[in-house]
Parts: sequence; C-alpha cells; structure tokens
Amino acid sequence: MAHTHEPDSGNTFKLGLILNTGFTIFEMAVGVITGSLALIADATHNLTDSLTLGIALIAERIGKRHADNRRSYGYGRAKIIASLLNAGILVAIATFIGFEAIQRLDEPKDVPGLTIAAVAAIGITINGSIAYLLSKQRHNLNARSAYTNMLYDTLSSVGALLAGFAIALFGWTWLDSAVGILIAVMLLYATFGIIKDALHILLEGVPSDIDLRLVKHNLLKLENVIGIDDIHAWTIDNDYYAFSCHLIVDEQKYKDSRQTVEVAKKLLADKYGFRHSTIEVELEDSTKHEEHERH
Repeated sequence: MAHTHEPDSGNTFKLGLILNTGFTIFEMAVGVITGSLALIADATHNLTDSLTLGIALIAERIGKRHADNRRSYGYGRAKIIASLLNAGILVAIATFIGFEAIQRLDEPKDVPGLTIAAVAAIGITINGSIAYLLSKQRHNLNARSAYTNMLYDTLSSVGALLAGFAIALFGWTWLDSAVGILIAVMLLYATFGIIKDALHILLEGVPSDIDLRLVKHNLLKLENVIGIDDIHAWTIDNDYYAFSCHLIVDEQKYKDSRQTVEVAKKLLADKYGFRHSTIEVELEDSTKHEEHERH
C-alpha cells in the first residue's frame, strides 16, 4: 500500500549537503596531491552528490506546495523529475569514471596506499551516516535517488579503503583503477532502476504495488455492483495514488449508488492507499459489454 505520511526529507537533504560538500573538498584535494584515481573518482562522485542533494532539497520544497489553479494535483511530480535528473547526472559521471579507470589500467600510477585508506575511512563514516538517514525514506523516489548516491559513495569508500591497504602492503597499484571500474558498474546498475521507476510514474503507470485485477475483484464484491469499466490507476507522487473507474449498478438500485460509491472510495483508500479516487456510476442497461459481467 502507498505511504500516506512520510518523514520530512528536507532536513536530511540539508544535513547531507553540508557534510558531503565539506568532505568532497577535502577528498578532492588529497586525490589531486597524491594522484589517486580512486580518491578523485570518489570525490567527483561526491561532488555530484552535493549537486543531487541540492536538487533533491529544492524539489522536496517545491513538492510540498499546495494545489492551485495551474497545478490541480499539486507539485509532487517535481520530486520525480528531480530524481530523473539526478539519475542522468549519475549515468554521466559513472561513464566518465569507468572510461578514466580503463585508460589507467595500462599505466597505473604509484599512489600512497595508507593516505588513500585514511581518507576513505573518513568517507565511510560521513557517507554511511547520510545513507543511513536516507534509507528510512526510500519509498520516496526523490530520497531514493539521493540514498543511492550516498550508498554507492559509501561502498566506493570501502573499495578505496581496501585498495589503499592492498597498495600499501603489496604494491598493487592497478587496484586503484579496478576500484574505479567497479564503482562505475555498480552505480550504473542502481541508477537504471531509478530511471525505470521515474519514467513509470511520469508515463502514468499503475503503482508497482497495485494489482488492478485484485482491485476490480474486490470492487465487484460490493453490494449493488454488477460490473466495472474504464479502470485507471496512476501515481501523482511517490505516496500519492489516484484511481478512477465506472461502477455499473442495477437500475433498480440506482438510488443507493451514492452510498455504494462512498463504500468503494473507503475500500480504495483503506486497502490500497488511493488518496484520490473518481468513481462514476453507470446503469446496467447503459452498456452491453461482456467484460461488465461478474466472473
């Protein structure tokens, strides 16, 4: 069922933006000084995280605006658009990191392993903390895109930490590039999932946790309902599901149709989480389609 209430993501985005930006500046400086691709790649990704967290924060505030004459459903889609924009940024940066890492495999640079490991340990603490806070709001696609960024930043820092120790102990400088490639591949995989979900919502797809066949079955069980037609279900925002249909009732029971509609709306809200539902009543004699018959 859709979540009708969610914690405020804005404060988490704001905290993450401050912490992540500060660490990014530090990590990029160390990466440039030492020549470590793992640190530069991680810092570059962190830089995009600051951008995506900023976009997510702005979108979250816009999404809270009330409906008006121009946006009758409100501004919730701003968060979906932001998640799609952030996903596009992630695809671009993952492609760049992967390309650079492959180029360096042939000529790995000598980098200070212990320095890489120390910076990566700081990154694990900061990025891991932000990812943990965002993980509680993953049903929000806007928060999920930011969570994915921070989660893979944490994993990339873990990779950089292990690579740093391996370089210091065994001189395996090629691991610096290998970690960059691994980060790029994992990030692309996660990002395409976000793109898929965002496009599904923007294309008015049925909410992923809703089975329209089951919804129809339960509506047909209501008293006075003998058929159902023109069913539509879509997502306005992550937690804002909408539904519309035509309920077909016996002509002799038409006077009770208003109560039937109210019962149907309560069912849709309580059982499936539809916050907005539009139901039109049709009489049995007004249609001849076989699909209206009860199976």
